[in-house]
Amino acid sequence: MFLSCHLGYKLDKDEINKGYTTEAIEKGIDIIFNEFGLHRIEANIMPKNKSSLRVVEKLGFYNEGLAYKYLKINGKWEDHIHMVLLNDKV
Repeated sequence: MFLSCHLGYKLDKDEINKGYTTEAIEKGIDIIFNEFGLHRIEANIMPKNKSSLRVVEKLGFYNEGLAYKYLKINGKWEDHIHMVLLNDKV
């Protein structure tokens, strides 16, 4: 049974470091786990995106490994860190 989803987000550069992303993802986690009953949330983040990594780590995501050349961005294949949050109630 597949009870998983992928997390993606983007925020205007003028609104960064105000807690909006953390607050929104926190609410999303509640809905995904408690209303939809999913087992895991996955987020793939480029290693150089330290602020995004801090956000998901703060929310309890853990590093499951590096996905080499995961996405092609601006003509270049970029590695991504595979971050995961599990729902222990499922």
